Amino acid sequence: MNTLKFYKKDGNLYTFKNQPVFISILTIVFLAGAVFVYRLGITWLFFSLLAVAVLIIANFFAKKLIIDMDRLTVTGKHSVFVPAKTYPIENFTNFEIFTTKYWGLITTNVILSAHFEVDGKNKKLTIGQAVTQRGIQNMVNETEDIMNINDQNNERNRPL
Repeated sequence: MNTLKFYKKDGNLYTFKNQPVFISILTIVFLAGAVFVYRLGITWLFFSLLAVAVLIIANFFAKKLIIDMDRLTVTGKHSVFVPAKTYPIENFTNFEIFTTKYWGLITTNVILSAHFEVDGKNKKLTIGQAVTQRGIQNMVNETEDIMNINDQNNERNRPL
């Protein structure tokens, strides 16, 4: 593992870097829509779009994902309204990639989640999102490297 593109390393603590470009573009779109609606005189829709833009910004600062290789845990908080959840790496089962397509052809959003089995229940922790599947695959590879999932001495080693 040479350089980390999606994580910031601090000792054995890996913190996922949020994606400011995607959030900035999304916020600008909602703010532009709010200004357009305000000029039309639809006040309630203006405040609604403004509130959505504020929630997008708040979620950007509230979202976190931390992989702690000293304690062997993964801690994630996906939004303002969801409390932080911590799962042991030993409970990790697999990754899930969810793709949203426009008209069944154009990929508009790809989300990466990690699944953990805790007390017989499947728990899902969202890691990140991207516009392309290649970006998500790079995110999966980097996360696997950090969690030592494909290490030869690891009991969870799975063939590539």
